[in-house]
Amino acid sequence: MTTETTTETAEMTEQAAADPTSITLAFDDLFVLSTGDVDAFVYDMAEATDPPPYYITIDDRRFALTGLTFLEQGHGAVLPRWVREEEAAGHLVMFVRRNERLMGYVFDPAVAAEDEGDEAGDDE
Repeated sequence: MTTETTTETAEMTEQAAADPTSITLAFDDLFVLSTGDVDAFVYDMAEATDPPPYYITIDDRRFALTGLTFLEQGHGAVLPRWVREEEAAGHLVMFVRRNERLMGYVFDPAVAAEDEGDEAGDDE
């Protein structure tokens, strides 16, 4: 085991202990799913023993679990249609692969802007 791997593992353990409902990832942690003329990022948690997080932060974008899940195999036109609908609404989507299902997550820039506005108001 290298020092870099040990450091990464320690940081992830500290992060999970600090807030088990949220994780921060880099694009290097994801793979791209191409299906039905759409591409979406996926984080693979198939082997993980921890429950999936409610929030995933990537590049300062906080994705929230939607509660929608899709079959990993055989999702047909439903998954691409949902991705296109979310993108048409100005949202970004990603998935977590878990137990042969793809769990949908959404980043809504409008919600992020509201959250930033609330934080600015807290200082007064």
